[in-house]
Amino acid sequence: MNAALSLLLFASLIFGLSVSAKEFTSSKTMSFQGDGENWSGIFTVEIPDGEITQAGKLKYKGQDLDSLGRVLCTFETAAGKIIAESLLAGTSTDAPVGEKGTIESIGIGGNKSLMSKTEVVKVTVKWNGRSESFNLHKQ
Repeated sequence: MNAALSLLLFASLIFGLSVSAKEFTSSKTMSFQGDGENWSGIFTVEIPDGEITQAGKLKYKGQDLDSLGRVLCTFETAAGKIIAESLLAGTSTDAPVGEKGTIESIGIGGNKSLMSKTEVVKVTVKWNGRSESFNLHKQ
């Protein structure tokens, strides 16, 4: 009986430690989405115990992708900004690989406390002498 009780206590201790370890190493993912007149966007944030990873993606809603030229986009959170500038994916041989008509930006780092409090990501897009700003809202 003592052996069974000892085994049960040992198993409970191991299970408790594994649950605590999962909670300690689990990461939090936040997602933001929204639309402007010409663009739609999504922004995700992964907040693990290590460095924060932020990824933004914009898709042009129009049809004439080749006329846009280089696109500059800024994703701004409470913890800072990430910026990308390139041709839209799939528009020419010099353009990045990816879903046609999109531009992506990835950033690493940031203040976890400020990032956790972010409710809105402000997006600014500039292309071909035009500019548009809109918000992505927390999902």
